[in-house]
Amino acid sequence: MMADAVKVLIYAVWDGRLLVFDEPDFPEVPLQVPGGTVEAGEDPAQAAAREFFEETGLEPASHPQPLFSHDYRFVRDGRPITHRRHYLHLPLSGPFAESWLHWEETPFDGSPPIRFRLHWIALSEAPRRLGLGMGDALFALPPGHGIAS
Repeated sequence: MMADAVKVLIYAVWDGRLLVFDEPDFPEVPLQVPGGTVEAGEDPAQAAAREFFEETGLEPASHPQPLFSHDYRFVRDGRPITHRRHYLHLPLSGPFAESWLHWEETPFDGSPPIRFRLHWIALSEAPRRLGLGMGDALFALPPGHGIAS
């Protein structure tokens, strides 16, 4: 089956915590991790580095490492949609603010800029707090950066 879009999701981990964001102007949107759409000519790691900077304002010191890929299926406006999702791990070394606001200036759908409120949550909380299936690959984080079994 052909995917409708190819996406990257970044598990940015610092000090045993995962970087997440919500959208203060859209409180119905669940908690997410940085990520976005792979553009033509990009591989997932390049897309992840670009999307991470666009969505957080942070310049990563290392390259995102691939963890897991799968097809995520959902229904939008009565139509089945498939996104090929590539999950990547980005270990970070701080220090970082506990939270900050950042504007995503170039949403993929061409909509106006979106305000993100970024903050850290304990990795152990991520499976229950992330929305939209974004916690599906937490199991694949390397030892010391993952969810204890």
